[in-house]
Amino acid sequence: VSVNIGSAISITVNSPTICAGQTATLNASGVTTFTWSTGSNSSSITVNPATTTAYTIAGTSGSCNGIQTTTVIVNAVPAVTTASAAICSGGTATLTGAGASTYTWNPGGLSGTSVTVSPTATQNYTLTGASAAGCTNTVATTVSVTTTPTLTANSATICTGQTVTLTASGATT
Repeated sequence: VSVNIGSAISITVNSPTICAGQTATLNASGVTTFTWSTGSNSSSITVNPATTTAYTIAGTSGSCNGIQTTTVIVNAVPAVTTASAAICSGGTATLTGAGASTYTWNPGGLSGTSVTVSPTATQNYTLTGASAAGCTNTVATTVSVTTTPTLTANSATICTGQTVTLTASGATT
């Protein structure tokens, strides 16, 4: 009786790390036929898991079979928040972000948790926050600028005991 012993099967597959909402491509090698736990029979598959997920690939080479498991690690996207602000022309507003590790404000390319801005007209800003794992999320905010009123009032000269009406204009109150 002859016994033929096939070579050992060694399936190689990558284990990517992605941010929530992204896709990952899993590439397997080392065998001639492939069967993924997703049902695909290709050496490469694209997956979009919502959470960290394990995938199994079974393969054959000649008469030998093998199996390998890989994990796609899914990092959460930061829940970035900020608030809008309202200022009078010539004023400043401090915008503050929360929910991430690092922050970039545009326009201007400013960085930091809090930034002080002095727009001359109503301005939209975007805040991109990044987590320690490198995942990003972007939110928008607005700094509303109200024109400072120009006030005028009449002048009067009176003698003691007289009354005068002073009239102001240029504002709503």
